[in-house]
Amino acid sequence: MGKFTRSSNDWNSLDLASIGITLVLAIGIGSGLGWWIGGKLGNQSVGLIIGFILGTAAGFTEMFRAVSRWNRRMERSERTDRTDIKDSDEDSPNG
Repeated sequence: MGKFTRSSNDWNSLDLASIGITLVLAIGIGSGLGWWIGGKLGNQSVGLIIGFILGTAAGFTEMFRAVSRWNRRMERSERTDRTDIKDSDEDSPNG
């Protein structure tokens, strides 16, 4: 019976799912806080609009950062895989 090992691809789907969740939460929290602060200051609709805009900006900024981290990790993984393949080719008697 083979040993179970977790590949790096198992975590990639979780990373990508967290990007969407982060975007939705940032927009929701920004809108909610804007609505609440706007209500305290006397104009909920303006607060909601400002909160939505700031939440959207924060969500897209974090999404961009997460995608950049994910891309760097994938590039690093590809370089490692290429190095492993190159090393195994050099070790083979035909290579």
